Amino acid sequence: MIRLSRAAAAGALLALLVPAPSTAAPAPAASPDAPGAVLAFADHVFLNGDPWRPSAPLTVTVFNEGQTATPGFFVLRLPPGVALTDRGNCRPAAGASATWTCGGAEVAPGGRREYRLTVTSSTAEPVFGVDAWGSVTGRDGTGVTTRTVDVRINWPDRTSLRLGATAAPVVDGQTTVAVRVTNAGTFAIGGYALNVTTPDGVRVIGPSCSDSGRMDGVGCEILRSGPVPAGAADRFAVRLAVTGGTRTVRLNLAPTERYTNRDTSVALRLAGGEGSGAGDVTPSPTGTARPTGAPTATASGQGAPELARTGAAGTAYALAGVALLAFGAALLLVRRRLARD
Repeated sequence: MIRLSRAAAAGALLALLVPAPSTAAPAPAASPDAPGAVLAFADHVFLNGDPWRPSAPLTVTVFNEGQTATPGFFVLRLPPGVALTDRGNCRPAAGASATWTCGGAEVAPGGRREYRLTVTSSTAEPVFGVDAWGSVTGRDGTGVTTRTVDVRINWPDRTSLRLGATAAPVVDGQTTVAVRVTNAGTFAIGGYALNVTTPDGVRVIGPSCSDSGRMDGVGCEILRSGPVPAGAADRFAVRLAVTGGTRTVRLNLAPTERYTNRDTSVALRLAGGEGSGAGDVTPSPTGTARPTGAPTATASGQGAPELARTGAAGTAYALAGVALLAFGAALLLVRRRLARD
């Protein structure tokens, strides 16, 4: 897989979103005052929700400003990077890319009809803070078109989202991580993802991991689809199965390109607590496990100081010394008396 630098990738995405000039031959235009004149207008589109594939409704209103009833069509053109995912009765226009012909219901003179479609971002990578332009053109039943009206499509802006997390002690091979995600931005966000990078011996058992494939082989991606208003916090728990000794897991918010702040990542050390999960044993330098604080024996002959001996053997040696001293004193006394005689 070829990896592009961030600057090159951003440039490629922005180039993708610049609409190419239309080369289709212009259709015959009609004055809005002519019989059967059909106009079309579309609302401003704000993509939201899944940050990788944000989507939004596209509402198009068809007006008949003519003097007779006529089928009211509209031609929809979308910019690169935007797909029509809920087409309604739209069908691809022949000979033109990203162009659809929609509508067709009869519209009375002075009347209107609304069509609700859905558009979705189709860029290869998440895009934030950019916009692009499409268009709609009204057309009557005879194929006569009126003026073309621009449609603005906005991707979500970048924002600030803060991550906090704490892990409970590991008990019976499981732990719970309390997660708090705070929207520090100025507008509500439609969704985000929490990535949990797990080492060997750690597995996410809840909530369910997504099937996007973005974290395959390294951990679990947890999608949070509910809206988070500005200033509000999204709180939930992540349950982990842990085997072996102390482990470290990393949590981070995604997609990373979206956030303007730094506190979007947390590393947690998972260790045993009181109860059946307590007592992580730390290996000693010799490789033999021993409790913390246990005395270490020192072999003799290696500079260890010797203490005075006590007990039965010491007492026997002391008595023998006293007896020898008394015997010597008696001999000395006998020799002095013999010398006087």
